[in-house]
Amino acid sequence: MSSWPLVGRERELDRIVAVMTGRAAPGLVVTGSAGIGKSRLLAEARSRAEVGGVAVNWVFATPGGIPLLPFAHLLPPQGGELTRTLTGAAARIAGSGALVIDDAHLLDPASDALARHLVAGASVPVILAVRGEAAGWWRDLARIALEGLTERDTAELLSAALGGQVESALPAHLLRLSGGNPLLLRELVEAATLTEVNGVWRLLQPIFEDANLPSAIAARLDRLPPAVRAAAELVALAEPVGAELLERLITPDVIAELESERLLTTVPDRRRHLVALVHPLYGEALRATLPPLRARDHRRRLAGAVEAAGARRRRDRVRIAVWRVDAGVAADPALLRGAAREASEALDHELAGRLLQAAVDADGSFESRLALVRELPYLSESARAIELAREIEADAPDDASRARVLTARARVHLIRGEVGEARDTLASAARTTADPRARLRLEIGRASQALATGHIGESVELADRILERHSADPEVLAALAVTQVRALACAGRTRDAIALAQGALDGLDSPRAELIRMALLQALALDGRIADAIELGRSALDAAATGTAATWRAYWAHDLGQVLLLSGRPATARRWLREALAVMPIHGIVASPQMWGLDALSEAESVLGDAYRAARAMERLRAALPGGYAAPRRSGSVWARYADGDLTAAVDLALTQGAELERVGSLLMASWVLHDAARLGAAATVADDLRRLASSCQSTLQGLMARNAAALAERDAVALDDVSREAEAGGCVLWAAEAAATASLIHQSEGRPGSAMASSARLKELSAGCEGARTPGLSSPPALLTRREYEVAGFASRGLSDREIAERLHLSVRTVHSHLYRVYRKLNIEHRSQLPGTLAP
Repeated sequence: MSSWPLVGRERELDRIVAVMTGRAAPGLVVTGSAGIGKSRLLAEARSRAEVGGVAVNWVFATPGGIPLLPFAHLLPPQGGELTRTLTGAAARIAGSGALVIDDAHLLDPASDALARHLVAGASVPVILAVRGEAAGWWRDLARIALEGLTERDTAELLSAALGGQVESALPAHLLRLSGGNPLLLRELVEAATLTEVNGVWRLLQPIFEDANLPSAIAARLDRLPPAVRAAAELVALAEPVGAELLERLITPDVIAELESERLLTTVPDRRRHLVALVHPLYGEALRATLPPLRARDHRRRLAGAVEAAGARRRRDRVRIAVWRVDAGVAADPALLRGAAREASEALDHELAGRLLQAAVDADGSFESRLALVRELPYLSESARAIELAREIEADAPDDASRARVLTARARVHLIRGEVGEARDTLASAARTTADPRARLRLEIGRASQALATGHIGESVELADRILERHSADPEVLAALAVTQVRALACAGRTRDAIALAQGALDGLDSPRAELIRMALLQALALDGRIADAIELGRSALDAAATGTAATWRAYWAHDLGQVLLLSGRPATARRWLREALAVMPIHGIVASPQMWGLDALSEAESVLGDAYRAARAMERLRAALPGGYAAPRRSGSVWARYADGDLTAAVDLALTQGAELERVGSLLMASWVLHDAARLGAAATVADDLRRLASSCQSTLQGLMARNAAALAERDAVALDDVSREAEAGGCVLWAAEAAATASLIHQSEGRPGSAMASSARLKELSAGCEGARTPGLSSPPALLTRREYEVAGFASRGLSDREIAERLHLSVRTVHSHLYRVYRKLNIEHRSQLPGTLAP
């Protein structure tokens, strides 16, 4: 990070360069706080001006008051009376180019007079940098007031400085700490330990340690009296903290000293008066330097005070449990289990595991151990979970409790990829108990298990039986909706999926609602309501900030990335998918999002032309896919073959995988991959199957796939124009562009130049939003070339010789020659060197 780029200042930069080069009025003042980037901006402007042939002199004002010292290097050699010196200096400077005066508010009186004379004479462009507001004689000059960086600026700066994608929550976090000050931002980044995880830079630990505090922060804290610093530490551990609670823990005189030191601020809250440290950096620094024994004492006091106040806030139970465990103070195991459940539902599995281990250490009860079994897989300890489940099965007080243990163990087996053991364990649990509620939970578990392994039809059938009996039970609806909204959508019953999600969400206020909303996003997209799905995903991402919410953010990014890919924005989709796969706690998740996310990432990389990264994503998926699981999404492997140039293999794979998906009841996903085959040139082969699948499903999107394939198969340009308009209206911009491209070519070949021009104009407008996607449909040849001709032409456009193409496709060299000859004639070109431009989108 030796050279940070200048971001977010283009407009200001243009104005300064215009002044330096004489294209604007010669006087300009740049104001802003210390570290805001005034000098950096002026240095960049000087570089640009000097490239244009304009010399720029630089004057640094310094405190001290020695007359004309800042201008010493520009003064004429002879000394003498001050007025004569100033006049000579002004004449000399006026002929030497533009002038920058940095920290002009520090100029001594003589230098200030010289600067004022130069500006008044307008004989030389003068730009002054002033800390704070313009309050001197320069207040009447044209002014640029530099503001702090925005979140977008911060993200761009971090990405450029680190040389790669950054986790989307990181810019907001660092912006909050730095206040948008570039100098402080740089100090924070250089103090932080940033880690690259699967191509995404992340902050995995607190920024500060005792040895790397910014000097200004360290100096401010070091001069605090011991009692005041201890009080500030307590606030840092609890912020935002209620004022009443603070008054119980800290004496009035110490609170008064905190306020006189300007360390406290109020936090907006409708019901309570909350207090926090005035700047988040103080909290970071105090927590980093807190001595262990004093930290234990602070946490013990906080836990006692919040308990005494009634623990009324939503997260109080978790905070009390954490403070007691961290302080080494005994805590009620029931409190620890309840807090662990809240932490787990918020996806903070590390904290949940720590609290449950403390509960087990405290009482070793059946309930504590069973809760720990459920949490251990999320901590990559599934083997220990199996062992512990077998140990406590013998301690189950009744059959219903034993069924709970077996259900937990079945889930662990599923996570480990032991599908047979998972099924057998659930079956054993069903035989174990006659309790109606326990058996109902087992039925819901079987439906979830079937979805997890990719058996969509089985999952939907099991869920339908449950809903026939319990459709009015809100608890059952919520439990089923977490998995069945996705299952129904994959089966093509998208309207039923949306209705189930909306019914389950009615009045539901728990972390489970977040999971149902994620499933709803997928159902909306697969139904064809792309804009609604994107709006839901983006609003959820905006709501999820940092901390434990970062995990929720990763899940939302995962689902939103897939919807954006469907909408035809592969570059944006790739960014979200990369982040999701880097941030999500992959271990311990049934139906791991890797099966969806890596496949979608491979498709995004493929259509953006990166065959290597597409193949890497598929290798990661194959390595992560447990035995007995059927991946529910199959397009990535198809497009990876296309990106590698093997169009025939891509189509053959799509046909095979479409049949497999239909066999397990995933009718919509079968349509999706068969539609990929149509887009790759096999529309005639799949059109009837797509029409048949669409007729038995509810999805508007599925109907669009069928109509697109039929129009491609029949070379119906008018129908393709209709498909293009419908796809655009539905939010599938890439499909719309492909249909317009093919329609234009068919219109042209059939002698309708006006229609061809209209379709071509539509293609130009649509392709601008496709973010550089490269597909056969965008480059049009599938309407002219056979699949094999397109394949051979693709390899030739990438520089392979005829012999290399022959070996790659298992053809004779003569056959390759023949294919290329026909390609040249159809595309009206004369040589293979013209292929790249002709085949490019």
